[in-house]
Amino acid sequence: MRPSGVLRRRELLALSAVGALTACGRSAGGSPGESPAWPGELTVLTGGWRELPATPVSPRRAPTLTWTGTELLVTGGVGREVGPPVSCPPGALCVPPETEPLDGSGAFDPVSRTWRRLTGGNVFHHGPAWTGRLLTDGGTWFDPATDQTGRAPENGLLVYAPASWSGTEVLCVGTDGSGQPVPHTLWAWDPSTGATRTSRVPGPDSGETCHLAWAGGELLVESTLVPAGGDVTPVHAYDPQADRWRPTALAASAPGSTPLGSWDGSRLVRLRGSSQDGFPDDVRQLDLVDPQDGSSSAVEVPTALTTGGWTPQVVVGPGRVAVGLGGRFAVLDGETWTALPELPDVEATTIPTAAWAGERLVVWDDAMHRTGWSFEMA
Repeated sequence: MRPSGVLRRRELLALSAVGALTACGRSAGGSPGESPAWPGELTVLTGGWRELPATPVSPRRAPTLTWTGTELLVTGGVGREVGPPVSCPPGALCVPPETEPLDGSGAFDPVSRTWRRLTGGNVFHHGPAWTGRLLTDGGTWFDPATDQTGRAPENGLLVYAPASWSGTEVLCVGTDGSGQPVPHTLWAWDPSTGATRTSRVPGPDSGETCHLAWAGGELLVESTLVPAGGDVTPVHAYDPQADRWRPTALAASAPGSTPLGSWDGSRLVRLRGSSQDGFPDDVRQLDLVDPQDGSSSAVEVPTALTTGGWTPQVVVGPGRVAVGLGGRFAVLDGETWTALPELPDVEATTIPTAAWAGERLVVWDDAMHRTGWSFEMA
């Protein structure tokens, strides 16, 4: 029997994905009051935020927001805290406070502004991918059309990086979970046939942590070396159609930068900052990276989203990039920023959960006072 308050490795790593949302938002110095007025030097887009209608699901913070092309799926997240706050000394590994169980998930149609209540979709172990029909992390799948949940074929790997969708297969990368330097293995699953296959990730053996990014036909993989104190392996790219790996010219993720970045349809978008402890501090720019030759260009982040030591969120969708902190969001068009009107009643130091839903930016209210808001781009 385990002592009370002690978690197994699998449980701790699952919790770390939730904890990172809070950890990445802590201040490295300064205060929100030091931030310049919004929008500063930026032009403000016309229009306004529309509050989302009330949802038929239980309140939660940090849900997964997934755009299917017609609906925004709201799954997972963390319910309201129901016990006394947990006192946790700095640097200690503590069990989080008890939270209410999640009741249902939802699908929001932004055109009709209506919700569908769903019963599944809250059991993913790590970030799921949308296949065009299923939402799946490679272990569990959820079909929002039928509201059914099931299990994918067993892959024998412990996986803690988000799943990716190649167009025909779900791609995951995992290890044996020993915590020691081990080979990483790519696992591919075709949901239409049930077929699975594996491929050894090139490079030196490393620890459990790996970072993935789908980049227009290739999966980019970077792993953390153990016991090298956070150094990472060279980035390799996998072509699932040819079942072939290639080394890339991509620079390894620097401490304080978002690993690899997110694909906007033509380039990787990376948030760059400095770091003293592994978390991004002093964030000043986005790097726009070509995964084929490793070349990049830098775009300065608006000053009002970088002051105070808080790390803004980067929201990447096909052809669109937004950066947000609290109620402030700016949208990048090429290398030009445009501000959105400031959201009301949002704490300046929060890192809101947000996603692109086609032409709309949707922001979830993680404070659970309301559902959220949407802004439709002209």
